[in-house]
Amino acid sequence: MENISDTLFILYGSRTGNAKSIAVLACEYARHLGYEAVCEDMQAFDLDKLGRVKNLLVTVSTHGEGEPPVQAEGFYEFIHGPEVPDVLDFKYAVVGLGDSSYRYYCQTGKDIDNRFEELGAQRVLEVTSCDIDFEETAKDWVMNAMEAFKPHLKVINKPGKDGFVFELRLQDSDNNYKAELLDKRLLTGPGSSKKVLHVSLSLKNSGIRYLPGDAIGVHGANSRLFVDELLKTMGYDKAYPVKHKGRVRLLKEVLINDYELTLVTPLVMKKYAELTQHEMLGRLLQDAEKTQAWADRHDIFDLVTTFPGKLPVDAFLTVLRKLGPRLYTVASSMACQPETADITVKVIENEDEKRVRNGVVSSFLWHRLDIGDKVPVSHEKIEKFRLPENDGTPVIMIAAGTGIAPYRGFLQERKKRQATGENWLIFGERNRDSDFLYEQEFKRYLDDGLLDRLDTAFSRDQEQKNYVGHLIEKYAGDIAAWMNRGAIMYVCGSKERVAKNVRKALENVFRKERNLDSTSARRYLEKLKGQRIYQEEVY
Repeated sequence: MENISDTLFILYGSRTGNAKSIAVLACEYARHLGYEAVCEDMQAFDLDKLGRVKNLLVTVSTHGEGEPPVQAEGFYEFIHGPEVPDVLDFKYAVVGLGDSSYRYYCQTGKDIDNRFEELGAQRVLEVTSCDIDFEETAKDWVMNAMEAFKPHLKVINKPGKDGFVFELRLQDSDNNYKAELLDKRLLTGPGSSKKVLHVSLSLKNSGIRYLPGDAIGVHGANSRLFVDELLKTMGYDKAYPVKHKGRVRLLKEVLINDYELTLVTPLVMKKYAELTQHEMLGRLLQDAEKTQAWADRHDIFDLVTTFPGKLPVDAFLTVLRKLGPRLYTVASSMACQPETADITVKVIENEDEKRVRNGVVSSFLWHRLDIGDKVPVSHEKIEKFRLPENDGTPVIMIAAGTGIAPYRGFLQERKKRQATGENWLIFGERNRDSDFLYEQEFKRYLDDGLLDRLDTAFSRDQEQKNYVGHLIEKYAGDIAAWMNRGAIMYVCGSKERVAKNVRKALENVFRKERNLDSTSARRYLEKLKGQRIYQEEVY
């Protein structure tokens, strides 16, 4: 390799492989242009080298509440920590990947871009954000980045003669494993305000090897009746030919299988407004908070009926996002059931005076699949949510609603491994009689001694609401005692309703038990998170 100053370093922090695919394309294109280029996983990169690098590209995804993926955590913490050089003397460009339906869209890429600037590095291209249908944006970024670096890089090698093919090497969703639906049943009882399903899927001969804490991605399809209504409203011919994935398919088919119709994001609304020039929608988009609130309650059908506009089919399709899988934390252990995966699914049914809005995958599983049918699934590793390697370590498992799912898998695994560490489950829901998910199973674990302690909070069973956060503060002394014995704490559930309340409650515990002020308690919780003593899987 030539001098490090003549080399373009390309680092990726990738959770599903998409950020890596962009980095690989950038590296191949740079080499095609005759530049010296190196492509590395952030986990493998020698951090001491960062102070000597002169040219750097970063491709990174975002996880959860704007957090870096596990693969990027070390790099992210290093550049935000005390050991990073006081000044970074390099040129750089960053592309972030994310999902615009989440509040902290592409936050990790933005954080890294800002931190580089704070440390004196020179941005040569504005940070770019890629949504789930990221391919074209990513390819444009690679071309723009190479053009931006042109004045700063030497052509060292012989450029490629043939034309360069801009293609990303992505996992083909058509190759997802087709799992047989073995079982589905309601976990909630009569009188419940919601439907929660237990779903069991066969993984026989799939090659999938999951660990407790991992997720199964279910690739659903939109309702045919819903698509028919949308086509009728838009005045489109269902047999209109659409070129998609290299072949011509019918419009109705691609809307059913390939486009997101049950979710709306502010970005989708903005694209639609730009094409339709709808004045009322344009005014709404001027208020980010109101825009997000509208998106949270509506779907594509609402968008086109509330803000009607005439669009050609091809233009309308550019507004829509690709239909991605819905991720469900596995509710089982392969050590106990090696050929199946269980998931816990809340059926999304949002109803108002006009219509019912169904979740794409939950309604697919509940209404349109029968036992024995096949459903495409994929496996996603969640490295940041793991049982301790030491089976003697105590664990505290905190959940509300379907967040209880991974703990069923945790306890199955602990039982199989004959773990000696204590297990404490803190669970919250609305009503004990109708919403205590897996009640008999967890009570059996308690009777058998596998579960050492079970505390519950059912918010609607008494006049004054009672949540898991109240239990955490009530048992502050016990939590402190378990932590003193080396316990690992886990939280799973809604990031807005569960995780925030749990964090606040734990900070109050630390203030009381460790005599800390509010700021110190918050920092202590962040320290525990960094040490993996406190782990979250929130949605």
